[in-house]
Amino acid sequence: MTTNQILRAWRASFVHRWHTDHDMCEVPDYNHGHQGRTALLVLQLFPDCSRTLLAWAVVHDQGEAGGVDASAGLKRANPILATALNVLEDAEIEKQGFGLPSLTVLEERKLKLCDTLDAWLVMMRYNRHLYARDDWQADLKGMIRQAEWLGVGPDVRAVVDEVVTR
Repeated sequence: MTTNQILRAWRASFVHRWHTDHDMCEVPDYNHGHQGRTALLVLQLFPDCSRTLLAWAVVHDQGEAGGVDASAGLKRANPILATALNVLEDAEIEKQGFGLPSLTVLEERKLKLCDTLDAWLVMMRYNRHLYARDDWQADLKGMIRQAEWLGVGPDVRAVVDEVVTR
């Protein structure tokens, strides 16, 4: 690990989240907070997770500092672009000195669930009026389906219910 890699990684954690979403762009959230919360969710929902999954939770958005960040909606609408951006993001993560093993397909699904759950919880904390918006409803439905498939449906549903009724 070089000094350049350490500083590059540290600086990358300050990418502002939500900058491409006009309804969420003023939320005071940075990648380091999101990645930390995602790691906490991984540990809570999957306490026996691998070290690799936990490490990826901590760094999964570090590659956005390479100037390749795009909204989830844009990536969903353009799968070819999403694949190309993911390659660039992974290369940036490597430049920061994180030569992590690849995740299994199951681990990728667990990470995606926790990533989406954190985004949804942040939306509910700062802009809960967006709850009814079609994209957030689609994310919620997909998140619940994924949680059920992964065997943590009751836990995720309980969190969602608590936040919605609060």
